[in-house]
Amino acid sequence: MKPLLLRLAATAVALACASCIDSREEFWLEADGSGRAEIRISAPAAALAMKGGEEGVSRMIDDFVRNAPEIRDSSHHVRAEGDRAVIELRIAFDSALDLVDLAQGPSVRALPDAATHLAGEVEVGFKGRTLELERSASPGKALPGSAFLPAKTLDGYRLLSIVHLPAPAFDHNATRVENDGRTLVWDVPLAEAVRKPVVSRFKMKVPLPWGLMGAIGAPVSLLALWVLVRRRRRLSRMDSCGVDDPP
Repeated sequence: MKPLLLRLAATAVALACASCIDSREEFWLEADGSGRAEIRISAPAAALAMKGGEEGVSRMIDDFVRNAPEIRDSSHHVRAEGDRAVIELRIAFDSALDLVDLAQGPSVRALPDAATHLAGEVEVGFKGRTLELERSASPGKALPGSAFLPAKTLDGYRLLSIVHLPAPAFDHNATRVENDGRTLVWDVPLAEAVRKPVVSRFKMKVPLPWGLMGAIGAPVSLLALWVLVRRRRRLSRMDSCGVDDPP
């Protein structure tokens, strides 16, 4: 029985270590749809050892960025801080919609399952000039077994997400709001995040001009062109019949 107890104890310690992560991500979206992001993750160094240590994780990030054309520019750093490992990633992008495609694309799916669960699933849509975004992340799936750990084991660890918008959000579920509604903050304790999906959403009136409006701008332009062509044809037929222009 003693070896079994030792194995169970070792498993419990491993789960506790793997679950003690801090995550901070910050996004800046510009009026033309471009932007940048900074992501910082702190985890036990032992968790990175399973992925080849600092060098292995750095190579994995290099491969990810190399296969992600949606990212215009990037830099990253992996370092040890005592018994913790810190991963920092900075990226720039030309289109926020492209970044959403990246979150659902093969580049992210090539990363370890934990990374894809933390990235979550993102849905974006337009209703007129209203941009609607919803993201659902599953830290509990990224950290198997963490939901069964005592809450005090996860005390002090948080998942922090900050989004700076070019216009105020008029509907959202952010933890707090700053900068007159242009900055949304989701601050979720890790103990809460591992027990149910973390959903963040907002709605915003898109400022004009905005690169993202191209998704709906083309259909509107085609409709306007169609109306113009029909009007010109109608006037041409009236002229050929000697009918005066309508008032």
